[in-house]
Amino acid sequence: WSGKIALNNTWSGIAKTEWQVSAENSANKFDSRHIYVGFDGTQYGKIIFGQTDTAFYDVLEPTDIFNEWGDAGNFYDGRQEGQVIYSNTYGGFKGKLSYQTNDDKAVKVTDVGQGIKETAVYGADVKRNYGYAAAAGYDFDFGLGLNAGYSYSDLENTKTNNTGDKKEWALGAHYAINGFYFAGVYTQGDLSYDNTTGGDKDKGRGYELAASYNVDAWTFLAGYNFKEAKVNSNTAGAEYKDLLDETLL
Repeated sequence: WSGKIALNNTWSGIAKTEWQVSAENSANKFDSRHIYVGFDGTQYGKIIFGQTDTAFYDVLEPTDIFNEWGDAGNFYDGRQEGQVIYSNTYGGFKGKLSYQTNDDKAVKVTDVGQGIKETAVYGADVKRNYGYAAAAGYDFDFGLGLNAGYSYSDLENTKTNNTGDKKEWALGAHYAINGFYFAGVYTQGDLSYDNTTGGDKDKGRGYELAASYNVDAWTFLAGYNFKEAKVNSNTAGAEYKDLLDETLL
């Protein structure tokens, strides 16, 4: 459900709720996907409060064309709660900023089949003190779009008091012409989980490719996702190892 009500000639109040139920679960558990309220100020931009994708997803969205699969060649933590998000457009330019408040447990939220899965970012005792993300892009009038984004999370282990952080950046492009669509994104990031002692750091990088062709009522999709990581990258001899290598048709 989503709604919009005019407050004056410029501003409108907006709200959205979106839930998902797993058909494979006999308990018919409902999981929230998007729950937020906010204001749309037309030329002044839009600001929302609640649970939804962070600004970083704007870079990943062009390759996320499959209903249930794909969107896996990155280290994005998915939809998050407790956010404040501002977005605006001007001509072909577009930009978005998001800030996430304290979360008692830092989790990665992913869609798995018909359900939603939450995975601890680095152990059940790690919380997210705060996080922020930014994305910017430009859409040309001949079908080409360019995007860039950055995401940061401040992490803390509630038992050991060790501090850490998670960073990721991405660059992407997409192009549409005569029913054809092509998109690609490259991303790189790292996870530090003991900044207090200059401890270990995991590094990762990946990319996604997507293509589609639409003719009449048919849409043909194809994609490729690749992701690799270097665990304990500060250790001598540490090497990148494949985490994901998949083709989607």
